[in-house]
Amino acid sequence: MKALLTPLACALMVAPLAAQERPDTEQRVTLLERKLQILTQELENQKTGADKSSSGGEGAYGLGAAASKVYGAPAGLSVGGYGEFLYQNFAGKRQNGTIAPQNNQLDALRTVFYIGYHFSDRIVFNSEVEFEHSGYSDEHPEGEAIVEFAYLDFLIRKELNLRAGQLLLPLGFTNEMHEPPTVLSAARPFVEREGGIIPTTWHENGLGLHGELPGNLNYRLYLVNGMNAAGFNAGGISGGRQDGNKANAERLAVTGRLDWHPVLGGTLGFGFYRGSSVVETPHEAPILGTTIPTSVSEVHAEYRAQGWQFRALGARTNLGRRELESLGATADPHATGTRQWGGYLEAGYDLLSHNGSRQALIPFLRWERMNLQQQVASGVVADLANDQTIHTAGLSWKPIPQVAVKVDVSQVRNGASTGRSQWDLALGYEF
Repeated sequence: MKALLTPLACALMVAPLAAQERPDTEQRVTLLERKLQILTQELENQKTGADKSSSGGEGAYGLGAAASKVYGAPAGLSVGGYGEFLYQNFAGKRQNGTIAPQNNQLDALRTVFYIGYHFSDRIVFNSEVEFEHSGYSDEHPEGEAIVEFAYLDFLIRKELNLRAGQLLLPLGFTNEMHEPPTVLSAARPFVEREGGIIPTTWHENGLGLHGELPGNLNYRLYLVNGMNAAGFNAGGISGGRQDGNKANAERLAVTGRLDWHPVLGGTLGFGFYRGSSVVETPHEAPILGTTIPTSVSEVHAEYRAQGWQFRALGARTNLGRRELESLGATADPHATGTRQWGGYLEAGYDLLSHNGSRQALIPFLRWERMNLQQQVASGVVADLANDQTIHTAGLSWKPIPQVAVKVDVSQVRNGASTGRSQWDLALGYEF
């Protein structure tokens, strides 16, 4: 009897202990499942080129993996970069059937180097130096060499950091994260490129704050020099960027962004730019007292999970009508749309997402719509060619996460029936 009672007593003594340990075990299992989910998402982010911060994990200070490389490096020098080659084949006919051949083009589009220096855990220098179109000239007809950002980060705490120098404006998806593997199409979306609503790459001199807040929020808020409205025209505001080159700072602008990551792989957010643009032509003083109120607003949403990736973006630009009209009908900025708008929807799926491969094969579709002259100043007749609809279908293959081979076809239509379709092929890399 004693032999039977001893094991029973031991069992009764162990049972409460087991009951006490069970919650800890369940917590450990839950934690392990969470870690596995994060690791899976991080692998998917590497394959698709997503920003680290969009997974809800450790942030990348608003930059992609290559551009933020210096933050994860030990003290000292850090080097990264990216590049892309682009072939474009244009249809020989316009939308209305008019025969109008256009030369096809093969371009060494960009060769870029990220150079950073980790002075300490608190002070970091980061920069991007870009060579476009395989060369350089003062007038930029053959090529261009330019510093796209160069700043010092003073890392105070997770919620509050100071950044000063030449900064990328925190608008849309592409302006801050424009490495080729992060973009599904061979070229950047029409809405997010020169001649679109959000010109890329848009950078100005200034300073500001950035950080991560409770509730899966992160932000950037900068004070920068304003634009030069002498570069505005019927094709948009791209020409008004000063790019840090002896920038006129008589008028300043505020730009910022707030992103919320409600679920793993999901992002909802908005960005803005508000300022007054001076009117200054080369070798001449600015037109005294004439500035153009300029604002750009955008909202964006993204979701990446289980091989799927979705993007949605809407943007609008507003310019002062009265101020544009005061310049006179012969001035190029007079024809600039006082209201411009655009946006796109994009969906892609990685066919190799469930086989454990580091490769990615992503067919995608994108619908874009924009009008650079939705509203115009008095006396201006809007060019219907600026009212565009673009349908793009393509395929992005990544043999490794840092290399992308992309091909797509774009059907371009506009209100003047002069749109021209094209197909593009690109080779891109980052390191």
